[in-house]
Order: sequence, then C-alpha cells, then structure tokens
Amino acid sequence: MDSFPSALTWRLQAWLAERRQDRRAWAACSAGPGYAWDPDAQILLVDYSALLGHDCLHAVSDWASGFVTLRCAEGVFEVGCISDLWLPFQRDHTEAAFRHWFATLPEALARALEPLPSRQYALAVLAQRSRAVRDLILSNVNLCFLLHQFAETHAFSEQTLIEIAASKQTEILIELGLPPYRRVLKLIRKLRIGEFDAYETARVLRVLRDEVVCDALVHERTLSGRMVKVLDDYPWAAGCALLRLLCEAPNRTLREWINDSLRMGGEAALHALRRCDRPSQVRRLHERLILAQIEQGDHRLQRYDASGQALDFPPAPFADTKQIQAIRTPNELQLETRLMRHCVASYCNRIYDGQYAVYRVLEPERLTLGLNLRHGRASMDQLKGLANRAPSAEAQALIEQWLHGQLQPAQ
Repeated sequence: MDSFPSALTWRLQAWLAERRQDRRAWAACSAGPGYAWDPDAQILLVDYSALLGHDCLHAVSDWASGFVTLRCAEGVFEVGCISDLWLPFQRDHTEAAFRHWFATLPEALARALEPLPSRQYALAVLAQRSRAVRDLILSNVNLCFLLHQFAETHAFSEQTLIEIAASKQTEILIELGLPPYRRVLKLIRKLRIGEFDAYETARVLRVLRDEVVCDALVHERTLSGRMVKVLDDYPWAAGCALLRLLCEAPNRTLREWINDSLRMGGEAALHALRRCDRPSQVRRLHERLILAQIEQGDHRLQRYDASGQALDFPPAPFADTKQIQAIRTPNELQLETRLMRHCVASYCNRIYDGQYAVYRVLEPERLTLGLNLRHGRASMDQLKGLANRAPSAEAQALIEQWLHGQLQPAQ
C-alpha cells in the first residue's frame, strides 16, 4: 500500500465509509455478494455481509490504480488483497457494476489472462506495476503463470519475480530449472493451462525438465492436463502410441498391467510397452510375463544376510486368522503366484523394503490380498482371485470389514 499515494487511500476510506449503509438493501434481496460502482472514483464496492452474516465490505480501485483493496469490518479499516476476494475473472458478469470495474482492465491483458485456472488478478496487479510482467503475459502467459507459481513456492520477493520476468524467456526457463531451448517455450505455449490447478505446476516442471520427453512432444498440437499427468508417471511413453491410450480415458486395469509388467520384466518390458498401440497387446505382454514369473526359480526372489542365511520378509502388519494368512517368505510368495496365476511375486522387493504386505485369503473364496504400507499405515491396494479375477461382492465386503477392524485400534 505504501507504493500508492496516501490521497488515494483516504479517498477509498471515505467512499467506503459513506456507502456502508448500502448493504442493507443488498442483504434484503440477495444471499450473494453485492456490487456497486462509483464512476467518478473508479472504485468497486464488494459487500459480503449477506454471505457472512456481519458487516464485511471491500473497496477495490481500478486497474490503473493497481486494484488497491481496503476492507471494512465492524468499523475497522484494513488493507486487503484483491486475490483474497475470490472475485470472478469474468467480463460478462451479470452485475453491471462489476462489468464497469472489470472494463478498466486493458482488453488485451484480460484476454491473455482469461484461460488461466487462477491467479489472474495477482498477475494483473503485477502487470500494472511492471511493464516486463505485462509484456511476458502478452507474449507467453503460460510461462508467466508458471513463473508466478514457482516464485510463490520458493518465496521470491515481488521485485525478484519482476527482475526474472524482464529476462529473456530462455533465461526464465533456466530460473525454472528447465532446458533453455525455444522448443521448450513452444511446448509451454501448447499447455491447455486451464486444465492445471495452480498447485499442479510442479508436475508440469518435472515433465518439461526431461529433454528426451520434450523432444518427443514437439509434434503434439496441445498438452492436456491428463497428458502431463501420464508423462509424470510414465515419461518413457512420450512419443509412443501407448501415451494416447493412457490419455483417452482413465483405465485402472491398463495401468495395473503396465505397472506389473515393469516390475516383472524391467527394461525388456519397457521396450515392449513402447511398441504397444492397443490394450490387448499390453494384456498379452502382462500374461507372458506372469508365465515367466511362475516358471522362475524361488532363489531369484530371495535376499540373504551377511552370513549367507536366507531372510524372511519383515513381519506383516496384522495377525493371521483362520481365513486370512500373511505370506512370510519369498518361497511362499512364489507359490502364491503359481497357485493363483498372477504377478504377486513381482512385489517381492517392496515387501522386503517394508512397503507392501501380501495375505492369502482362504474363505469365503480363494483370493490374494495386497496392502500398501506407508508411514506405519496400511491400505488396500488390490484383492484378486485366480488369474486376476475380481472377487465376489460378498468376499470384497468381508475383507474390507476385516481390514477396517484391524485399523480401528491403530486409530
């Protein structure tokens, strides 16, 4: 606020004080915020009193004045921030007062900021204070959005952000930890940025830091939120037909086949997956790897201590019952794979590392139960029958009830 003339501050306070009584009319006819526009002072009054149940009014100046914001609650004036008001970034708002105020924002700047998922007003304020930020918004708004989020995450000062925005765009990429190439800038422009939550930008940066991935994406017309999420999980899928399959629709089974295949087959499975362009091909690869897992020797799963003695798995989190029994050794795990004809043996290393536990379920039907172990807590990962068949509804309910009962003491 110190960067603005004190006369403007007093003007806002006086205008807000004069119009505090206007809230009564709004509260009587609407449960939403009320708006009023002062064309002489170029100030928008926003009244949240009806929503909150007590006097709460805000005054926001026009864009040329930097969207200066004051809050009046129970007669006390406080400096506010426009980003805290959650005002819609909407030029066709139903309230004429809001439309008049929004029109003070330059048209080109408003159009550039509209696709963003959030932070439009914060960036608009910076654009008013810095020509460099404004130019960056107009030339590559997605890059400016990523920079703003990165600056917030790393607690950069406003001045530091402005100085970075004034750099060449390839130099901004370096600040973000990205390869400083024009092709990366082009990929950032292709982001369907409205599909990304402000807090998901770290995922975008992780994906774009991989130069191999960037090279594989140069011919993509757009980069959707789902595509970036898939690439964050499977960067090797960039440029492969499998990327399209994973982006078309959420498919948990397809992901399970892929993850299981990678655990069982390693680098060879990865190369085979890159050549898959249909779910049926992924399924057949998964089945071949299960057969190979069933046929392999038990010793390949075993770990040994310094004296050469075979190690059992760490203790399972829950005690055995007559119907549900923990698998305690690699030999038992390999036997479960052979009997149930699925890939549970591929979880051997995770069990040894204390990240996973496997139980054989004997009743009400033969099943294999897998539990994720994280920070001392267990959660169900999968429950599979013979050859990965789904359990009956009765068995699913009974196992969930058992697990809930085991978790209750821990809570």
